[in-house]
Amino acid sequence: MNFNNLLNPGIDSIQPYEPGRSLEEVIQEYELDRVVKLASNENSLGASKAVLDIINHTSDLHFYPDGSGAALKSLLAIQEGVNENQFVLGNGSNEVLEIISSAFLNPSTEAVFSEHAFIVYKLASKLRGSKFHEVPALDFGHDLKSFKNYINEKTRLIFIANPNNPTGTYNSHDEVKDLLKTLPDHVIVILDLAYFEYVEAKDYVRPYELLEDFPNLIITRSFSKAYGLSSLRIGYGVGHSELIEILNRIRQPFNVNTLAQKAAAVALGDQEHIRKTIKNNTDQKYSMYKVLDNLRLRYIPSEGNFISIKVPMNGRDIFHTLMQEGVIVRPIDLYGMPDFIRVTIGTPDENAFFIAALKRVLGL
Repeated sequence: MNFNNLLNPGIDSIQPYEPGRSLEEVIQEYELDRVVKLASNENSLGASKAVLDIINHTSDLHFYPDGSGAALKSLLAIQEGVNENQFVLGNGSNEVLEIISSAFLNPSTEAVFSEHAFIVYKLASKLRGSKFHEVPALDFGHDLKSFKNYINEKTRLIFIANPNNPTGTYNSHDEVKDLLKTLPDHVIVILDLAYFEYVEAKDYVRPYELLEDFPNLIITRSFSKAYGLSSLRIGYGVGHSELIEILNRIRQPFNVNTLAQKAAAVALGDQEHIRKTIKNNTDQKYSMYKVLDNLRLRYIPSEGNFISIKVPMNGRDIFHTLMQEGVIVRPIDLYGMPDFIRVTIGTPDENAFFIAALKRVLGL
């Protein structure tokens, strides 16, 4: 029996998302004493102590979660300066992207996103049988001025990763606003801000200003990166109340578990941990730049918590060889960058361990 003949349009061409290898499996496979994971852009400082405390003292796991996430939405509304009915919660911001795609993409519609953009945009489009356009990148970043050339009456969604994963490039406030001003009413823009907290650029997008002027804009945010809650899977979308109401109609009930909701609420209140996280990332990023410059290795300047590095051989080969040295990074050939690896910015010790391994692998 050929199950491929039964699939919905688009699914047969999907290549599964490739997650980062886990510490446990690499330790077991290569029989190593130490492995450093710098593959998945996690917070190397971990979650805050306040978050760990609330998890250890949660005793109501026999109850279903709050299906509306009211307590968390109340805190988010205060932080973001919008109304509680403008939020949709997701099992990671990735689920919010999936919910939006389910609502607006189908075989008769189209999506637009950049070359080298977060691969989930392509997967979400293919899953709905939707045609999509990958706009050629400009210096590895989103060429938003060219997006309008790919928009027609069938276009429903535009995905903008800002900063972009895996390149770390960003678009300014004016660039995003200029694009929004040119769009017809039938096009919805998703502004994916998973790495929002790490950005240093002074001209970076001011998302909530845009939200006031453009009802066709949805912002997505994540607790997986700077807040260190990757394993709990929680994120959210913010938009016009009427648009968010549509998304909440098709959101699965109880899609965000109790631990995730409680941890996110506590994490929002521990801004000292976020400041430590950002300082470590900024300090270590520039330290890594200096080392890479000295090694004469090209890299893409990043506004995220990772750096994409051009290597003098196939990136996937480097990925496998580095694992033998106890370092897990990410090959990004699936993003059209076969001679790059993406490396999460870790602690000083983790970064030193990676650099030493990279030197051995490259014979430097």
